[in-house]
This record gives sequence, structure tokens and C-alpha cells, in this order.
Amino acid sequence: MDAQRAPRPPAGSITVEREAADHWVLCLRGDVDTAVATRFTNAQERQRVVVDAIDAGSVTFISSSGLALMLLCAEASLAAGRNPVLRAASHPVDRALQLAGIDGVFPRPESTSPTEA
Repeated sequence: MDAQRAPRPPAGSITVEREAADHWVLCLRGDVDTAVATRFTNAQERQRVVVDAIDAGSVTFISSSGLALMLLCAEASLAAGRNPVLRAASHPVDRALQLAGIDGVFPRPESTSPTEA
């Protein structure tokens, strides 16, 4: 009967990817829960993560721990003289940011800003 069960959705992931010589992107994908955020933090050995952009466009769920990680990376980046932008955010991320009252904390690139009708 186990073989007939529907496959589980892939677990979430958080990575830092290099796009250019000195351009780094924090990429969040799938279900970003406390376990995923903790695994990423532990893998970084608690070092501050400095990025130029955050891409959360492929996130299907995000916990408060995932939001906290995004905030910590943004703060570390600002302290290092970078201006990180939220390049992409899925509906679950946008909704979580709104519910937490921090949707204005993450600037978005002007070229992809939603226009008001």
C-alpha cells in the first residue's frame, strides 16, 4: 500500500548563489519551514550572509523562521554596504510579509514593481 501513496512534495531549500563576480542571491524554494531555516543557519556556521538580492518566487510556504532569516540576511547586507532587493516573491511570501507587517521592509527592483491602476 505504501507504493500507492502520492509522492511527498519536495522539501524546501535555501541557498546562496553567485550570479556575477560580486553579486550574490539568497534563493528560497519550496516549503521554507523552521527545519529548513535552521539547517541553512547551521550550514553557514552562524556567519552573517551578505547578498544583493533575495529570490523567494518559488516558495510554496514560509514560516516565521523563514521570514526571520530573510530579515537577518537583509540586515547583514545593509551593514556590509549592500542594498539587497526582493527580486521575486511568491503569493505565500507576499502574504506572510503582509501579515507580519514587514512587507515594506524589502525594497523591490523598480523594473518589476507592480503598477497601480
